[in-house]
Amino acid sequence: MQFHSIEFIFYFLPAFLAVYYVLRGTARQAALAAGSLLFYGFAAGWRLLPMGSLLAAVSLGYLGGLLLGRWPKRWALLPLCAVFAGGLVFFKLYLGGVLLPVGMSFYVFQLIAYLADIVRGRVSPEKNPLRFLAETSMFPRLLSGPIADSAELQRDCRAPRVGLFTFHMGLQEFVLGLALKVILANRLGGVWAQGAVYGFEAVSTPFMWLALATWSMRLYFDFYGYSLMAVGLGHMLGYNLPMNFLEPYSAKSVSEFFRRWHATLGRWFRDYLYIPLGGSRRGTARTILNLAVVWAVTGFWHGVGGGYLLWAGFLFLLIVNERLWLRKLLDKSRVLCHVYVVAVILLSWVPFAAGSVQETLVVFRRLLGVGGVGAMEDFRHWFPMTARLFALGLFFATPVPKLLWRRLQKKVWADLGILALFWACLYFIATSAQDPFIYFQY
Repeated sequence: MQFHSIEFIFYFLPAFLAVYYVLRGTARQAALAAGSLLFYGFAAGWRLLPMGSLLAAVSLGYLGGLLLGRWPKRWALLPLCAVFAGGLVFFKLYLGGVLLPVGMSFYVFQLIAYLADIVRGRVSPEKNPLRFLAETSMFPRLLSGPIADSAELQRDCRAPRVGLFTFHMGLQEFVLGLALKVILANRLGGVWAQGAVYGFEAVSTPFMWLALATWSMRLYFDFYGYSLMAVGLGHMLGYNLPMNFLEPYSAKSVSEFFRRWHATLGRWFRDYLYIPLGGSRRGTARTILNLAVVWAVTGFWHGVGGGYLLWAGFLFLLIVNERLWLRKLLDKSRVLCHVYVVAVILLSWVPFAAGSVQETLVVFRRLLGVGGVGAMEDFRHWFPMTARLFALGLFFATPVPKLLWRRLQKKVWADLGILALFWACLYFIATSAQDPFIYFQY
């Protein structure tokens, strides 16, 4: 069961909200905890390993929080973090793929942040186990984030701001995110998928560029759509979850791009890994070493395949290059910086999309025209089918739609537009195969 499934939209969500809004206080928290476990059970196929892993992690986080409340010292924090990190490494290395508990990378990072924030004095240990289960496992962000600020999450769980205004805003956000997923992301993914069917070594160079461009856009709207739906669901429940995407393709550097792309994960790495390692306070050599550690962990967090490590290594080199000399050049131009970011980010997705070093080399050879495939029938067939959709994606990747929506969202006819968009989404859901969110595999 996923956010864009008929089962979730017409069965689970209405039934859950009906119970959630009737109840108050502890009973409402119990409903959120029970509903979240029910949702996770459906998402995990009711397999014992994912369910047991989630409950074990939450239990360890709860008990660890109580321990750190009495001894808020690093010597007590580090073993707990090591257990969480070790468990995640074990599952990724030895039980990866379909056996990796869904959402594990996200809820483990959320729990580590909670424990670290207790030591830092940012939050107090949660003594109520039911409330802790509710705030840790809440279904809007359980499977793919966003990773919430511990203090804000704790405050919202103790006093959720449920009301007609937040429900209305959340419903709008949910439908908009649903549209990004089922109307844009799902349909943009067809070119790359067809290239895999052909075999990338057999496609033309123009087709390969089209496949890569549409895949990168598909990735963006897939995860952006999920994140916006999660924020909308959070508002329906009275929680203020953070936005995960902040117009990343408007960035002027690769460093800025990844502060805007999957922003909550980037903040986690900054606050709980990069800064504790020393950040940029100990000279250039130490800064580069710290960045190398962060990007190595980032690559491993996404997957153990060589493609992910190649992706992370490429971005690490770009960011170091920017820090050493390129950033000054980029700051002098209003156009060159954006062209640079779009170009290098597009190329950086090749190992991420290919998944292996061997397939990455195949894709790069086709992008460069190496291999002798000269026919363009594949491009001539697919380009007319995707041109309008791609142009629409380009428009929605800019800040303009969000600025327009902020002006119009309180108008009555805006809700009529949302209603029409919702029924359009249902049409696409009903007439196409179920396409899972990409980030569910992490």
